[in-house]
Amino acid sequence: MNQEESLIRRRKELLKEVERRGFETIVLLNEVVNQNPGNFVYLCPDGIGDEHQSLVLGVNGDVTLVCPHWGAKAAEESGKYTKVVAVRQEKGHHMRGTQVALTGHNPDRVSFDLSTMSSQFAYALADTLHIKIDPKRDLSDHIFTMRSVKDAYEVSEIRRAINITENAVYELIQGAVPGADSWKLKKRLDARLIELGALDHSFDSSLSFCRGPKRPYSVVKHRDLLSIDVGVRVESGYCSDMGRTWPVTLDAVAKDFLDRVVKVQREGIKHIREGVSGNEVLRYANTLHEEMGFDPTPRSGHQIGLDVHDYTMPFASNFGSIENDALPLKAGMTLTYEPIRIDSKLGMRSHVEDIVLVTKGDPVVLNQMPWDVVF
Repeated sequence: MNQEESLIRRRKELLKEVERRGFETIVLLNEVVNQNPGNFVYLCPDGIGDEHQSLVLGVNGDVTLVCPHWGAKAAEESGKYTKVVAVRQEKGHHMRGTQVALTGHNPDRVSFDLSTMSSQFAYALADTLHIKIDPKRDLSDHIFTMRSVKDAYEVSEIRRAINITENAVYELIQGAVPGADSWKLKKRLDARLIELGALDHSFDSSLSFCRGPKRPYSVVKHRDLLSIDVGVRVESGYCSDMGRTWPVTLDAVAKDFLDRVVKVQREGIKHIREGVSGNEVLRYANTLHEEMGFDPTPRSGHQIGLDVHDYTMPFASNFGSIENDALPLKAGMTLTYEPIRIDSKLGMRSHVEDIVLVTKGDPVVLNQMPWDVVF
């Protein structure tokens, strides 16, 4: 499955729900760069990194794009849209362009995704369109539910983001020798991720010392344990998020600690499958922690997709302890598994994080980098 096939599937499924709820049209907006863009990008990947865009989808198959004037010609020539409306990069023009895009659509049968616009914009847009924009017209719940289950293309894009991340982490580990500056290592990692093909970072990476008292970025020493938490976004919008912990120089105490970390990571992942709730995964992780001498952990992961913390709640389960995490996992969900392992007696901590694909059978770990990468 390629991106075009995936996009056709998503729009077809959404429009089926639009019609089921009694509407003929849905409007999604990309109001400001990186402000709640996930649902817009899910239906219009061209929206990554842009603003002042509207996507108007009709059950009759029409696809209208409102976009800044400098990108309108390319959008028209792409053949992806029935109509393209060019606007200035300004909110008033964006609203009036959306009004033009809705010409010929029955205002009583127009729905919206309210998650992709601010309340201030929604109020002003309602005045411009002379349409009451309220929760009854909001289909964001259905799009969030759709986003929680990935198709083959989406999973392949997450794998691509993981591959870029892991290649950069391998290089980081090779440079993390006694005498190295951990801040410079982190900054080099950030740059290398872009050089290897990432669109941007999915969050600000961190390189931490995990043995003894916590300390800020500083010189790497013998006997240090280092831990990385890092992720990227590729141009389709999909993200990675991974963690690894490794010793600078290995001694028996550190090896015993890390061997226990690997064991509970391996065993904990086995419990992730369709029908099991996030709460059950967390409880099982803490059972393993108790057996292996680790402190309890309050959470063990989160959904990931077009956002590094994919905010599909309360329509999908995360790995935490709140009520919504009692929802069963579904095949096709992608979640990180990252229980924090702390041995208070030894003063050691670890961060090992993988992205797991939920299936009807055994879970699939999308990461390739070994947990015991250097020990």
